[in-house]
Amino acid sequence: MLKIFNPEQFQGPKTLQSSKGYFEGWYYKAVSSDGNAIAIIVGIALNSEKQHAFIQTINSPDGTTTYSSFDISEFSTTQNPFSVSIGKNFFSKDKIIVGDRTEISGKVEILDMLPLPVNIFRPGIMGWFSYLPKMECYHGVVSLRHTVNGCFSLTNKKINFVNSNGYIEKDWGTSFPESYVWMQSNNFSTPENSFMLSIAKIPWLNKYFRGFLGFLNIKDRILIFSTYTSSVLQILEIDENRVKIVITGKGLGLNKSLKRGEIISIDASRKVVSNLVGPVTGDMDRRIGESIDAKISVKYFKNKQCMFDDTGTNSGLEIVGDTSIL
Repeated sequence: MLKIFNPEQFQGPKTLQSSKGYFEGWYYKAVSSDGNAIAIIVGIALNSEKQHAFIQTINSPDGTTTYSSFDISEFSTTQNPFSVSIGKNFFSKDKIIVGDRTEISGKVEILDMLPLPVNIFRPGIMGWFSYLPKMECYHGVVSLRHTVNGCFSLTNKKINFVNSNGYIEKDWGTSFPESYVWMQSNNFSTPENSFMLSIAKIPWLNKYFRGFLGFLNIKDRILIFSTYTSSVLQILEIDENRVKIVITGKGLGLNKSLKRGEIISIDASRKVVSNLVGPVTGDMDRRIGESIDAKISVKYFKNKQCMFDDTGTNSGLEIVGDTSIL
């Protein structure tokens, strides 16, 4: 299948050394049964000054971050089966092996991945927006949830994963949005549940619009809500550490979209905010405040009846830029 239907695959240019103003990154997250979470972001940054590959980490509960840089020549990828190698560090849909010139070391296995269902009308979580050329940032969901087994060591701390919750997504393009909110959790009281929402200022044709996309996976059901499904999003409250949102479905609920009579309410908050490095026209020189100790309360209503009410812990939350335009 075309790589547009396979967001885990490398989406970038064939010749890295001569390319400029491009980034691509994969976001792997795992939460242990004792409440430790770690996210590993692996990718490339191509700009006019320095083209390099990187491995970046953030962990909870202390919010420690690390960043390891590699020459671009040490980056390689395969499409089928998918894999990314940076030096001797290895990432795929089945496992992660790290420890080559990084502050994190260890190996984990990835089992029972749940991919986002795709078709010609929704080749990815961005829907038909996936087909538009030259967007600032493309977003993909690789695994809504899966099981992680293994161990990582980071900053003299050992984290064991035994049938733990995992998640994978990715971004590629030129820059992260100027202003956005992103949140994600698959650490609810029931392991089968997972959730993600992104709201962003999206430049297009010398103007901009507010776009959003996300999903709620409740056991064997996946609900999609987004700008392209005509769902309506209302931000009730927002500041640097908290956001409250209501999403109302429209239409007939085709293609798993949130439909008329269905409502999702979200209350997300965070305490520890850590600095990650984000892309601006291919340069990794923007500071992004992310938390992976956030709490996200999600309620799902169908015809005014509450069908789902749970709070995800060790959740990811980013509130970035001038959110008044969102």
